[in-house]
Amino acid sequence: MKNQLLLTLPGLMIALSTLFLACTKEDNGPKSDNPYRLEANLLMDNTLFRNTLSDRNSKNTFEILEVTRKNDVLEVMVKGGGDAESFQFIWDGRVQESFPMGIRLIMLYNGEDESFDREKEITAVVNLQKIIGERNNVNDYHFNVVNGSKIQTVTLNPDGTTATESK
Repeated sequence: MKNQLLLTLPGLMIALSTLFLACTKEDNGPKSDNPYRLEANLLMDNTLFRNTLSDRNSKNTFEILEVTRKNDVLEVMVKGGGDAESFQFIWDGRVQESFPMGIRLIMLYNGEDESFDREKEITAVVNLQKIIGERNNVNDYHFNVVNGSKIQTVTLNPDGTTATESK
């Protein structure tokens, strides 16, 4: 009986160790020390995305008015800003793979404080093929565009409808 217990105990310890190691949560997002520039106004960096998401209190506050998709380009109309080139998009590098697939982007104003006009309406664009690549159709994705200046998210669905969340 004692021998059987001595043989069973190590087996039980190995099984429990394997179970605990298999259940640890891992961060499977892209890892990089520096943001990767996909385009002039599009960066990919998970850490920058998370930090920007938690610190959305800019003095240059803009409002996302409309998000549309035209072919492989995402057009975001905002109220407030300088010019279209003063906006930056940050992608966390992740793709939600369940259907419909999804992408999250944060939109930031990176222009000069002096050129920020709260009443000016501007349309900034981002090339979605830089994110999706040639393997998929951009119309199969929903895009969550997070306002980097205040709490606001606009979701563009695959059918072209949008939903705005301000919480």
